[in-house]
Amino acid sequence: MTRWRVIPIALLLVASSAAVTAQRAAALFEQGLVQEHAAGHLDEAIALYLRAAQSAGTDRALAARARIRAGDAYEKLGRSREATDQYVEVTRSYPEQRTAVATAQARLTALRKRSPAVTKPAASVARDVPTVVTPVLERYCSQCHSAAVRTGDLDVVGVSAREVRGNTALWETVVRRLLARRDPPPGAPRPDDATYRSLIARLQQTLDAAYIARRPLTTPERATDTELATRLAAFLWKEPPDAPLLADAGSGRLHEPAVLDRQVVRMLRDPKSMSLVNGFFTGWLRLDNVKNARPDPTVYPQTDAELQQAMETETRLFLANQLQDDHDAVEIWTADYTYVNDRLARHYGLPGVGGKMFRRIAWPDPTRGGLLGQAGVLMALSQSSRTSPTQRGRFVLGHFLGLEAPNPPASVPPLPERPPVQGAMRERMQAHKVNPSCASCHAIFDPLGFALENFDATGAWRTTDNGFAIDASGTFIDGTRFDGPAGLRAGLLKYREAYYTNITTQLLAYALNRPGRAGRVYDYEMPSVRAIVRSAAAHDHRWSSILAGIAASEPFQMKSIIP
Repeated sequence: MTRWRVIPIALLLVASSAAVTAQRAAALFEQGLVQEHAAGHLDEAIALYLRAAQSAGTDRALAARARIRAGDAYEKLGRSREATDQYVEVTRSYPEQRTAVATAQARLTALRKRSPAVTKPAASVARDVPTVVTPVLERYCSQCHSAAVRTGDLDVVGVSAREVRGNTALWETVVRRLLARRDPPPGAPRPDDATYRSLIARLQQTLDAAYIARRPLTTPERATDTELATRLAAFLWKEPPDAPLLADAGSGRLHEPAVLDRQVVRMLRDPKSMSLVNGFFTGWLRLDNVKNARPDPTVYPQTDAELQQAMETETRLFLANQLQDDHDAVEIWTADYTYVNDRLARHYGLPGVGGKMFRRIAWPDPTRGGLLGQAGVLMALSQSSRTSPTQRGRFVLGHFLGLEAPNPPASVPPLPERPPVQGAMRERMQAHKVNPSCASCHAIFDPLGFALENFDATGAWRTTDNGFAIDASGTFIDGTRFDGPAGLRAGLLKYREAYYTNITTQLLAYALNRPGRAGRVYDYEMPSVRAIVRSAAAHDHRWSSILAGIAASEPFQMKSIIP
């Protein structure tokens, strides 16, 4: 190989190595962002930022930003001298990076003005469980969650004596379970509702203060209005921003809450908001399972591809209307109307509906309502030849109450399609649940599914199962009784705060384009979720108020979104 042929190959290898190094530096920077904003991991964040700066190579903008972030993390730890060193390094070594230099100079000025008392580590603020909380936990939780009895590997009583900041994941789990009234277990003594509310409020306040204190985003740390317009359009429409959105961005006013509110209301009314149905709701509710369901034709010969398509269309039209008319977000579970064509109307036993076109109709009685009255959703939560109270109950537990049910042990076989035990589904499942540990979990979600037993595996109404009368009564975890689908829907409203928190968490994760498991929001972002829910309460938790709150939140407006 000649010398002249070797040189281009060498140059190619150098360029390739530089590209790999730049990618590695960007990955280190993103890891640092995650660690910085996760409570208690600032030292790890600093190490990652400094490694990113050192390996950035020719990407001097990234190197300067990494040192700014390292300085900020040092400030949060109360280490002003190290923070000053980072900011000085930016002004000296990266003079062409004007935005970063301006930020560094502003931070240096603030540090010089700051008294030593102000530079104490932020971790000293609100670290402990409030004294009013501990007695309640000891009274109601010590039987199951103590050092001696660690049900679910959880010792709430022991950890309540230690600081919250080091145990935020545990306490966020406790708050989530309390919102759904998940604890104490069925049959155990419980506090009254006022005590629940007080306990939840105090824990939320303590958690919000316990995360490493963060000053508001500075202008260089915040996405520009043009970037915000692009993000908002991608979030709600999956399209580029239109002229009205760009006009507000161009005026520099899009980040203002009132302007964001107005734009979100306008964008929801636009037909392009159907993207939220096809994107967020399809994934969250697994709507694709409707068309993929395969009911047993020997049991349900009336179900065909045309009917399944009508079922899917019904749910999509219903969700689109909920968004475009800006309803209270809880109404997707309780609404007294739906959309049908002639084929679907026959399935529901509704007279007077003709033609292939879909129309909005009011349900003639309260047996059906919201998502849990729609045939497609019910069919997708069934087996091919029978219903599945467990699947339906887990769906309500996870999607309304925001709690994930544990997976069954591998040693427990599934319920057969045609169990040998005679009786309705309730009796057949009771015979199947011989393992006490299985029964304790099923007692939490199976009653929610039994309330829907009047709907067969294709969502059609029935009063008997296998020749036996259906018992659709049950109780929530806290002992509140209900009977049938109407009673279930009415009872769920008692736990609507858990639902508002859950749907906001799911939507925030979707807005941030977080890959992997749905609803992946970091613990340190939960104060933003709670702030959105509180703000939306003043507007009846309408979709626009939740979505505008997400658009105005710090996680959404950061220039570098945490992956």
